[in-house]
Amino acid sequence: MPEAWNKALSSRSFRNQFAITLLVFAGICLHHFHYLRLFQARPGVQINDVILNQLPPFDFSLTIFVLEYFTLLTVFLFTISYPDRFVKGLQMFGLIILARTMSVYFVALEPPKDMIPLLDPVASFFLHNKDTFVTKDLFFSGHISALALLMLISVNKYVKRWALIATILVSVLIMWQHVHYSMDVLIAPIISFISYKFVLYIHRETRYGLELQGQEW
Repeated sequence: MPEAWNKALSSRSFRNQFAITLLVFAGICLHHFHYLRLFQARPGVQINDVILNQLPPFDFSLTIFVLEYFTLLTVFLFTISYPDRFVKGLQMFGLIILARTMSVYFVALEPPKDMIPLLDPVASFFLHNKDTFVTKDLFFSGHISALALLMLISVNKYVKRWALIATILVSVLIMWQHVHYSMDVLIAPIISFISYKFVLYIHRETRYGLELQGQEW
């Protein structure tokens, strides 16, 4: 890993991309959390979801948390040795967060009936505060879009398969807990795939410098 990053950081193009990506990603995240707290005060529409109606709500918060962050950590450890892939992954995730901020703004929803709030210590640290507990960040699911992207950027076939299994499991559990509507879950992987393809498209002719051309996406 140190050798790969030393080689990548020797490229001015890569250094610029990396620095700009980190700054923009941090800015997008800060604005995302800020606006989700503001959107919480808006009235929305509650949907009669035929899929959720078949699932008596149950609290799977701990299971969802373990699946989500174990997958995130595993993919991170396998991807960090590929600087090109790592930076593009951050760009993809930034696009997903930006798309989610916009979609929550345009699609104002009330939480599903009998919703059991998802207790995620990491998300809670950034998203909630003493005055606002956010429950209307619904369309589309951030947890599922993140897992789907982790599957797409995974370099190891076994990790990729695990990420796919985790995505499916968390999708079911999140709906079972009535945290999201079924459409929130179903649309999330599509947004991830679009973001994935878009970033690869804009980088189709460059890899941050000739010395990185040996790294295959």
